[in-house]
Parts: sequence; structure tokens; C-alpha cells
Amino acid sequence: MTGAGTAIAFREKPTEPQFGDGLAPASAALLQARIKDLRLHLSGTPLERYIQQLYAELEAKGLSIRPECYLSDQWGCPSGVPVIGIPFYLADPTLHSIEEALGGGMESERDIMMYLRHEAGHAFNYAFKLYETEDWRKLFGDYSKPYRDDFKPMPFSRKYVVHISGWYAQKHPDEDFAETFAVWLTPDSNWEQRYKGWGALKKLHYVQSAALRLHRLPPPVTIDEHDLDVDQMEETVLEHYRLRSLEEKVDVQLGEHLDQDLATLFENPTAAPTRADNLIRSERQALVVAVTQYSGVSRAVVLSVIDHLLERTSALDLTVHRDKAREYMTRFTSLLTALAMNYLYTDRFFEVD
Repeated sequence: MTGAGTAIAFREKPTEPQFGDGLAPASAALLQARIKDLRLHLSGTPLERYIQQLYAELEAKGLSIRPECYLSDQWGCPSGVPVIGIPFYLADPTLHSIEEALGGGMESERDIMMYLRHEAGHAFNYAFKLYETEDWRKLFGDYSKPYRDDFKPMPFSRKYVVHISGWYAQKHPDEDFAETFAVWLTPDSNWEQRYKGWGALKKLHYVQSAALRLHRLPPPVTIDEHDLDVDQMEETVLEHYRLRSLEEKVDVQLGEHLDQDLATLFENPTAAPTRADNLIRSERQALVVAVTQYSGVSRAVVLSVIDHLLERTSALDLTVHRDKAREYMTRFTSLLTALAMNYLYTDRFFEVD
């Protein structure tokens, strides 16, 4: 959300924008290019510096592993393979601005390093097959457990470290280890003190012990297979984002049930000069980050709820007073958070008679 004391800025736009509207000319032109034809690479980009920083942090911890990094469609490590896929849009500033406008927001240097440390945790786990050992299973669980996108975290649980937003360590045993490794690897994280008295401290001590034991040993797994390399991505930039938008779209089935809540939250069509849907649209990405960070509800669900409420606000022609923008967004965020928590614990947004 926008910091305290800062005015919320938003554009007047009386109609719903089309996919890709509002982009700068250079960005709009790039939408039609096939991703493989952009000839993207890591060399000479800021990513090269971040990767070297990751390697320096691994060296500072006494680890000899240096996971190969490559450009792909998203962050990730192919299961069992100690390599790191980095989203292609981070290799080009114009593509990064498109990601901010059409995707999940723009990653800062801090975000990028957090993801790199997390993926390095997967790589370390896979390189030494730690997930096959009894000690690992006792602490983190069954690596073969199926992934679930609709996992239900316990917010503020002290059994897990806190690193990536949304209580991500609770998603799967493999993610629990990767998050624990990332916290351990982060310089000046002061994890001994930060997690004193937490159940997660035993997991951090395990990582420390494994690093001391394996620090200069050659890893038994050295394969470097890539999941999806950037030079294999046939779709255009626009097709990539359209497909991702469709994949993340969730049928929230809210209908008109919240129309009265929205009418109470905002002003009626003739009471104020500014359209309420423009205010919501201007804060859309900040709302996604704020609600997913502490609710643990998936980004796809939160985004779908916001977009539904945006559509209903537009259909109702609701309005706002510019000088009360922060007040409206505080109430709107509270509504979103309540819906998200209901969904998390009851699988419904509200009780239907």
C-alpha cells in the first residue's frame, strides 16, 4: 500500500481498459514480439550482478555449490535438478515495466535476492539429495507429498521461518527447506536471535549442520537440465501475459452479493466527481501484495476477487472524493482481507442461506 502521508494518484478513465492499454509506446510495440526472438541473456544485465552476489554469499558460508542460472518463464528449479530459472522479463527494463503493468508487479533488488536465495535452497537440497535422508524427512516432511495450490497456512506459526510472503514455507516440505535455507543464507539475518524459542530454529540448525558437513564436498547431482529456456518460448510477450492471466483467473462466484457492501463503502453515482473503479485499478497490485502477504490466500484468488469487485464497482457507477482516497482504500482492504480469511478457513467467501 502507499506509504502514510503520500497522496494516492490515479487516472480518470471512464471505461474498462483493454489488455495492455496504458503501456508506453515502446512497451506496447514489444508486446507483439516472440519471446524467443528477443535474444535475451543474463550477460551484461543487473541479474549478472545479483547472481554473483548470491555466489559470494554461498562462498561466505563455506559452500562450493554454484547453481547455474538461466532465463525462463518464471522463478523455479526443475524438480531434483540444481539449477535456477529466472523470469525472462528481469533481463530487460522495458519487459520489467510490462510485468509491472500486466503481471505481478515489479520486483525490487531485495525481492530478486530473496528469490535467488530461496531457489539456491532448492538447488542445495537437490545437489546433495538431502530430501532422501531420514533427518531431513523428520524435520521437513515427505518430499514426495503432492503440491497443492490451495494449501491452508497457519499465519504466524512458529514452526516455519518467514521469508517469501504468504507463509510460503508452509506450502510443501521442499518449500519449507528452501525458505529455511534462504533465511540462513541471508547476510545479517541474525537468525539465531530472530527465531529463538521457535520450532523453526531446529530446521535452521539442520541447515547449518548440513552446510558444515558438505561445504567442500562435490555434489552427487550435477545435471543441468532446464525446465523451459527463454530461447524455446514461442509465444509473443502479449500471449504470455494473456495466458498467464487466464491461468490465474479463478471463478469466485460472488455475483452481486457484495453490491450493498460496495455501495456502503463508496459513494453513489452522483455524490462525488471521481469514479471509484479508477481508484481500485490504480491500487490493484498494491492490494494483491498487501492481502496475500498476511492472509496466505493465493495471489490468483485475491486477484480474481479484486477484479470482480472492480467490475461490480464499475457497473454500479460508484464514485469517490479524491481527498478521501486513503480512507476508501483502507476500508476496501479490510473488506478484501475479511473475504480472504473466510475463504482460507471455510472455502467460502461468505455464508449463503
